[in-house]
Amino acid sequence: MSSNNKNVLVTGITGFIGSHIAVKLLNSGYSVRGTMRNLERKESILKTISACTENFDRLEFAKGELTNPEDWNVAMEGMDYVMHVASPLPFDLKKGADDIIIPAREGTLNVLKAANKHNIKRVVLTSSVAAIGHGHKSKVRTFTEEDWTILNGGNDTPPYVQSKTIAETEAWKFINQTDVQIELAVINPGYVFGPLLEKDFSDSGEIIRKLLAGEIPGLPKINFPLVDVRDVADMHLLALETRDAAGNRFICVNESGSYQYIAKTLKETFPEYGKKIKTFVLPDFFIRFYSLLDKDTRVITTELGIERSYDNTKAKQMFNWKPRTNKEAIIRMGETMIKFGVV
Repeated sequence: MSSNNKNVLVTGITGFIGSHIAVKLLNSGYSVRGTMRNLERKESILKTISACTENFDRLEFAKGELTNPEDWNVAMEGMDYVMHVASPLPFDLKKGADDIIIPAREGTLNVLKAANKHNIKRVVLTSSVAAIGHGHKSKVRTFTEEDWTILNGGNDTPPYVQSKTIAETEAWKFINQTDVQIELAVINPGYVFGPLLEKDFSDSGEIIRKLLAGEIPGLPKINFPLVDVRDVADMHLLALETRDAAGNRFICVNESGSYQYIAKTLKETFPEYGKKIKTFVLPDFFIRFYSLLDKDTRVITTELGIERSYDNTKAKQMFNWKPRTNKEAIIRMGETMIKFGVV
């Protein structure tokens, strides 16, 4: 990569958030090295990103297996900054707790150790509101960056929630060691919607896919902290470039939106799918019963009866961050799912 550019390593570039961050960086004048577990995906992700930027000549790739320290020592060479986005998939129910928690923790520490060894200036870590608002006794509460998920929270702290909490906790512990010189800023997104760049999308986007496909017979009474993926990418860049962001975590959500709001927005916007999209809310007891038959529903039952909201004041004040509306994020994800044949 050219020494005239600032060079950024983006881990997990093939993911929904990672690819958007790469596009944002390239369009902002940075050179990007993206990591992936399997370099066989190199050509497809290059094609995807090339469609979104004229600066694809400043993009290259490296292998990055979370649990392999040597991958990160190689990938880190010549870099100035790191966006650590890669993490095990949140809702892969075939995996046990250790299959999600161990690579999330070890991967974060491997990346940070390599970054410190190679004198990286700043690492921006993609965490989640899952590391903030779970395991608390209160059913209705607004959370800030001062809050942390309580890991012994029972059903409210499934493996993915634990993995994000443990990985971020270990990151801060590592950074606070006396012999560590790199800076750290952490972004904590909610459910990420917004435009797809290819067929791959966030696990939270499965909500929209299933609604459009008519796979949800009725709606649970659940609210989600929503955010557009483009606003997530924007905040990562702001956290990289803003001096005072170092040493801070930032809640990255817009307003919460309900299942019913999402369904009604899709039904109004895509009338050709209207007959498939259910907009009526089912009682909690029915959702719990249905979860015995549907593994995807099982994942969300812990949210029933809980109203979590997240205060994004810190990001708005420090970055002047102005997120897009939930409606736009929902519509753009629906449009691109149709465009790429996901539904």
